[in-house]
Amino acid sequence: MNNREVGSWGEAEVVDYLKKKGYLIVEKNYRTRYSEIDIIAKTGNTICFIEVKSRKTSKYGLPREAVNRKKQNQIIKGAMTYIKYRKLTTFSYRFDVVEVFLNDGRINHIENAFWV
Repeated sequence: MNNREVGSWGEAEVVDYLKKKGYLIVEKNYRTRYSEIDIIAKTGNTICFIEVKSRKTSKYGLPREAVNRKKQNQIIKGAMTYIKYRKLTTFSYRFDVVEVFLNDGRINHIENAFWV
């Protein structure tokens, strides 16, 4: 699998995982001029902006380590655009990172991984 296929497979796995946990998937691969948000989901009164990181191995570090401050700022800008465009001012918001480990199929959901 190339990197794009790994990413797509990981995102599909996370969508299934979130649905099983009762999340409503609102958007996938939402693009703005600032960034792409992998998954936007709703749970209760909270809109979750979710970055998915999939890895075949941990040879180069944990998947979550790839969500550095620059990437976080891009996601935050994209989320602010989404909130403004959709007029979603009555919700709570959260930024999550979900790690997918292809070698053992493990999924690690980190809620509130970063904030504004």
